[in-house]
Amino acid sequence: MFNVRLKLGLFLFSFTIYLSSFCLAETRLGLEAFKISPDTELELTAESMTFDSKNGKAHFFDDVVVNYGQLRLSAQNLTFIQTKNSTNFNHLTFSASGPIIISNKNDFIYGDKALYIGQKQELTITGNVSLNQNNNKIVGDKLILDLENGLARISGSVKTIINSTGKN
Repeated sequence: MFNVRLKLGLFLFSFTIYLSSFCLAETRLGLEAFKISPDTELELTAESMTFDSKNGKAHFFDDVVVNYGQLRLSAQNLTFIQTKNSTNFNHLTFSASGPIIISNKNDFIYGDKALYIGQKQELTITGNVSLNQNNNKIVGDKLILDLENGLARISGSVKTIINSTGKN
């Protein structure tokens, strides 16, 4: 009797672990509104900054706003890192901590942290991620936004809320 219960317990435990991998979801979206040409000018404002020319790092503090094409990123802190001997934005990397708000007209992405990798034209948002678009909402743990083609991938515990009336 004990062996049967042990085997049943192990089976249920294994089955639960197997199903838990399906509970984590991933959703892909087309976000053409967030598509940006790599040649677009980048503008950054903040209350204060420090610059370390030896390491190629610039730290921006308090009410940071980055405008990159039609995309606007707001954060509390942001650190730019530029590889040596590069004057091209394609080699820039920045990390921001928040709360993070990324907007483009009526579309908003919220999160706790963001990482931009210029060579990939990729923006990764983590922590309390929420994509609000046309009164609909998708939440998850991580959002990767490809700025070159406007595709986004949300992963983690993905939840979608669709407002069928189109009203708030």
